[in-house]
Amino acid sequence: MMTAFPVFRPAGRPTSGRPAQSLARGFTLVELLVGATLSAMVMAAVLSSYIYMARSLARLANQQTLETEARRTMAILAQDVQMATSIVGTPSTSGVTLAIPTATGITTVAYTYSNSAGTLTRTPAAGTGLILLRNITPGGIYFSFYDRAGNEYGSFTNYLSGIKQLSLQISTQAGVAGTGSQTKLYQLASSRLVLRNRAYLQ
Repeated sequence: MMTAFPVFRPAGRPTSGRPAQSLARGFTLVELLVGATLSAMVMAAVLSSYIYMARSLARLANQQTLETEARRTMAILAQDVQMATSIVGTPSTSGVTLAIPTATGITTVAYTYSNSAGTLTRTPAAGTGLILLRNITPGGIYFSFYDRAGNEYGSFTNYLSGIKQLSLQISTQAGVAGTGSQTKLYQLASSRLVLRNRAYLQ
């Protein structure tokens, strides 16, 4: 009687004549397209958030700059007006020149507005001009002049000697509307500033 021995086959060999199928399979085209679409949507959302934040920060920075320049301008103007003894030349709604006493005599300080550049510049007689305010809207600056009773002058040529007070109103706006960085219109008005070194008219 013959004993049957088990038949040993090499490991990994198929039991049939067909080749073994690999257990690892790649992504199908549909899966790749779905994954790419989802990734693009996520990236677009992230990019939109960054753009929105950048525009918001730009608007905030522009707004802070406008407020800082406007308040500094008002403070410097108030100091000059309170030191002034008179107004030199013919003032206008867009500019004025003040006569200010010094230790050696009288000097002048001119405030001039450039409509094309949108700037207000302070220029002393002995010195270079300093741009106090930028981004002024077209026609967004207005000097007003008053007599001792607070009545506003509509014309200044014949009433120069009677001007005792003045005030300034400004409108500024910075940024670009197309990029979303444009600020809201910022407006500021000073109180009526008195030429303290000038005696009241009798």
